[in-house]
Amino acid sequence: MPADDELPDSLEPGQNVPPRDEPPAPPTPRGDLRAVSIIAIVTGVIVVAWHIFLVSVSAVAELDQFLWIQIGIWALAVVSFVLGILSLNARMARELAAAGFISGVAAFLLSIAIGLFSGASFLT
Repeated sequence: MPADDELPDSLEPGQNVPPRDEPPAPPTPRGDLRAVSIIAIVTGVIVVAWHIFLVSVSAVAELDQFLWIQIGIWALAVVSFVLGILSLNARMARELAAAGFISGVAAFLLSIAIGLFSGASFLT
């Protein structure tokens, strides 16, 4: 059987085998919305802190620039809500995305529940 003699032994290392080409680097992962989630959390915390301050100090303090501050807080609540909704599309850092969503929705609901009524009472 001369044909079997020409085959290489499977236990011997290969000789004259060219190295393989390096595979391409993996693409940038999609769904990495950590920055969006962090911004949603930070803006949500600012909105909640403002409303806690507003409820606790509203009977004592007179704020001269209340209207502009309240409009800014409403804008932050909308930003937090929108970014919280966007964090639902995250494919990475799911826990952070869930925290961003909860923070965004909580800030928006709190801004509606407390902000509209307190804003109306301060404006009158």
